[in-house]
Amino acid sequence: MERYLRDRVRVYRAHIPPDHAERAFAALRDTVAWQHPHYDNPDGRRVYLPRLTANCGEESYDYSGLTFDPLPWTPLLASLRDIAAALVDPPLNALILQRYRDGRDRVHWHADDNPRQHQPVTIVSVSLGASRTMQFRREADKADKLSIALHSGDVLVMRGDLQQTHRHRIPRTAAPCGERINLTFRSLRPDRSAPVR
Repeated sequence: MERYLRDRVRVYRAHIPPDHAERAFAALRDTVAWQHPHYDNPDGRRVYLPRLTANCGEESYDYSGLTFDPLPWTPLLASLRDIAAALVDPPLNALILQRYRDGRDRVHWHADDNPRQHQPVTIVSVSLGASRTMQFRREADKADKLSIALHSGDVLVMRGDLQQTHRHRIPRTAAPCGERINLTFRSLRPDRSAPVR
């Protein structure tokens, strides 16, 4: 798997300097209008996402049956978007922020396969705060996994056909763990079905 992923996943270690990453983490933690979305299971049980989230940019990236109204770019988020955009070709016009409050917060196996994304899908993921492990597995062979430790200031780029061939997640951890904020920038085509406001 490692050879296959080499052209599709790249990590830029400490791409955001430590002092910049620390300030950005604190500012986002304290100023973003974090949401704790939920959905109702068929049995009527309410289930909350195991993390806090927010959506930002010109386009809304909806997922898990949830719809978000994107917040406008702030100067800080625009500066982080520009850092991310310098690493890839397509313009980045949408952002999902995820806040993992401790090691219990996580995101399950998934692919970022929203059909509104420009093809091939390119996603730039910025890590701030506590270190966490990101795992990849083949869709065709779920036992074949690769783990990558992501630290504050690291930037991970996913591209090519990765979202069709693989799934990824941030698993729960029992190890002592502080808060982490993850920003995933992407390029979306306009939603022509959205109402005019």
